[in-house]
Amino acid sequence: MAILITGGTGFVGGALVEELVKNQQEWGIKKEEIFVLVRENSNIEHLKKLGVEFIRGDLTDHESLKIAVKGKSIVFHLGAVVLDQVSPEMLEKVNVLGTEGLLEAFVKEKTAQKFVFVSTWGVYGYKVKATPMTENQPFNPTNEYHKSKLASEQITWKYHKEHKIPIAVARLSMILGSGDTLTTPRVVQAFFDEKIKMIGRGKNKFSGVHVVDAARAILAMGLHKEGDGNVYNVKSFDISQKDYWFEHKKAIKSNFKIPVFPRWFAMFYAWTKEVGTKIRGLGKPTLTRYRVMRYSNTRILDISKIKNDLKWEPKHTDGIQVIHESVKWLVENDFIDYDNKEVKLLRRWEDQLKRNNNKKY
Repeated sequence: MAILITGGTGFVGGALVEELVKNQQEWGIKKEEIFVLVRENSNIEHLKKLGVEFIRGDLTDHESLKIAVKGKSIVFHLGAVVLDQVSPEMLEKVNVLGTEGLLEAFVKEKTAQKFVFVSTWGVYGYKVKATPMTENQPFNPTNEYHKSKLASEQITWKYHKEHKIPIAVARLSMILGSGDTLTTPRVVQAFFDEKIKMIGRGKNKFSGVHVVDAARAILAMGLHKEGDGNVYNVKSFDISQKDYWFEHKKAIKSNFKIPVFPRWFAMFYAWTKEVGTKIRGLGKPTLTRYRVMRYSNTRILDISKIKNDLKWEPKHTDGIQVIHESVKWLVENDFIDYDNKEVKLLRRWEDQLKRNNNKKY
């Protein structure tokens, strides 16, 4: 049974490929049946070591997607632009139209059995009640990336209805663990720049998922029939804002004293930043009201559905340990320059982001 994985060079996608290769017998997939869609300029060194097959293509090149899905039984679609700092045009072309092009090609294959789409809990937004959110939580995406994921979900359901293709959708919470090149580097850099702030008492909680738990959940959705036609929240742990900040601080041995601001003041200050940058035509400020809500609201997921349906259980339930693992990986790979107070990995990523934003879509 041949499978196709998009986004296999990314954080979660790479963990998913590695999980499949390491536990072939458990998942019932042979290594030679694993195909990963990669772009011409993708870094595939890690995947080469795993011995999986590659198919050259791009989510923006729909002809290449027709070749990629040929003869495949299951598609695990993790490929996406994952930030709202990029242009809305890029998010539309890669995330939304890329998903549609992939589905359009896949449903025409006689071998097609299942399509698994990896989404985000961001589709629920940040204005939520301080209770565990089920999969029926109303949608209220608050940035362009979240909106693109919701649009992609809706396209996936459309193809499910019109073509009777079995699907499953994963809504992942904040993703951490060894190999995190996005969230942890930004937090560490914010500590170096002394931009971290405690909003309120810091007792509010939010959910996180270890990358390996995320990979195993996605595989369970795709390879277990019970997952057909379902959406699943995925998390490993809940952690308070206070613990989240202070454990990062401990991990990098920072002496920075985190300032504490009332929530109302943080919201007002963020509003002034938004208005000021808009008047000056400077685009989106670093601090926004949505970012304040992201870290000051309680936002936790209910994962009873995936536990009951698929008998899936997270293994990395200690959020503090996961944070230290994430930072340790950065240190061991020499991505943190303590002397210059710089996360080298983040700077390279920002340069790439600027190059991508200069592309015409």
